[in-house]
Amino acid sequence: MRRELTIDQRLAIALDTSDQEQALEWAKAVKGIFGVAKVGLQLFSAQGPAIVGRLRQQGFEVFLDLKLHDIPTTVEKAARVIGSLGVAYATVHAVGGVEMVRAALSGLWEGADGAGHPRPQLLGVTVLTSLETASRDELTKRIAILIEACSDGLVCAPTDLALVNSKVPNFVKVVPGIRRPQDPLDDQARVSGPDVAVAAGADILVIGRPVTAAPDCRQAAHEMRSLVEIATK
Repeated sequence: MRRELTIDQRLAIALDTSDQEQALEWAKAVKGIFGVAKVGLQLFSAQGPAIVGRLRQQGFEVFLDLKLHDIPTTVEKAARVIGSLGVAYATVHAVGGVEMVRAALSGLWEGADGAGHPRPQLLGVTVLTSLETASRDELTKRIAILIEACSDGLVCAPTDLALVNSKVPNFVKVVPGIRRPQDPLDDQARVSGPDVAVAAGADILVIGRPVTAAPDCRQAAHEMRSLVEIATK
């Protein structure tokens, strides 16, 4: 379900490290500028559910990006645990199919309901931004899986936004691969600037190394936010 987002809720800092203190230091640096903290496979594998609690205590919405992909029963049970942690967003691989995505949604909501948390947004991962090309047919198939599974949010590259908007304009669109012209591409292939992505229909931007690897992390975060603010006026 789409909701009105403030500027800080549209900006997610990717805490891609296994070091808890480093992750919390980055989070502290962008607090008040970015409102969402993304915990990926590396950090969650190293620190477990405790890191989610620490970030929530700091006032962040947590985006737990584990890209679930397994048999439906296993995914449902894992999603139930994730939902109980109080996260705002969680991911599942759309390529896993309708039954698996439905199982993830069911488990996620059951876990949240049981723990007394708001229901998280389930995001279907379409085609990774590290891949140089995304087949239009393949992307369309994965969007169709999410529609049939009753999901209403997805993760896509900024360069895929035109197709996504033509198929599911009301989906929540979370977009990694955000780079300004001066930023290194790193391992990202399909990228765009934050202002361009927002103008193209992105709801939430996931930004990591252009901020976390900058000499002045907070200044870089301010610069990213300024570009988003300009694009939304």
